[in-house]
Amino acid sequence: MHKTVPLVAAFTLLAAAGCTTLNEGLEAEVVNSIRYDDTPCPQLIGERNALAAQYGVAPTVQRTPATESRFMGVGPLIPDLRAEEVRQRNLAIGQIDAMNRSLTRRACIGEAVAT
Repeated sequence: MHKTVPLVAAFTLLAAAGCTTLNEGLEAEVVNSIRYDDTPCPQLIGERNALAAQYGVAPTVQRTPATESRFMGVGPLIPDLRAEEVRQRNLAIGQIDAMNRSLTRRACIGEAVAT
């Protein structure tokens, strides 16, 4: 009994630490491109290029979908233990990808390539 108490306490703390779970963190990186449709093409291209330069990625970077969790059934309980820098960089990649989809959909791609 005394050996299981620390184990139960550790599991409880791990579950409580999962206020931001890995699943939620990965879902936050998916950005809807429609939010950029009201931004003029040249301005959006500038914002995209600045964001790409800030995080050291190519302006044409594409967000890769998250792989399926190996922990089926307990995915919502796994805390997002990635470093804050990694989370911010992945969010920026999601935003850049959404900006590129908006530019493509609105036929601004000729302007995007020229810049």
